[in-house]
Amino acid sequence: MSVDDLEDRIRALVAERTGVSPETIQLDTDVVDDLRIYGDDVWELVETFAEEFSVEMGGFRWCHHSGPEGCNPLWLLFPPWWARKKHVPIRLGDLVESARRGVWAVQYPEDQGAA
Repeated sequence: MSVDDLEDRIRALVAERTGVSPETIQLDTDVVDDLRIYGDDVWELVETFAEEFSVEMGGFRWCHHSGPEGCNPLWLLFPPWWARKKHVPIRLGDLVESARRGVWAVQYPEDQGAA
């Protein structure tokens, strides 16, 4: 399978899961922030991606990509622990690289653990 074919298949999956046109998704598109998906939608996209492209997800840290869906008014006064984590984008290019390697390829800040 060529890299272009792989990229097109992943772009189609992201478009299907987010409801956007595939033509609007570029390699540097952050599929979380740019396409406005949150909480369970992020998890479901990543899970489907990992299954379909046989990617080992042991290094995935969900708390760097999105928090839970919904809002608790107390979060305005007391930010939850996951909101204090640095946001790390999941770009289409990261998904392509992960599929190529067969392992999650997104890099996380060294000073912030998984939880």
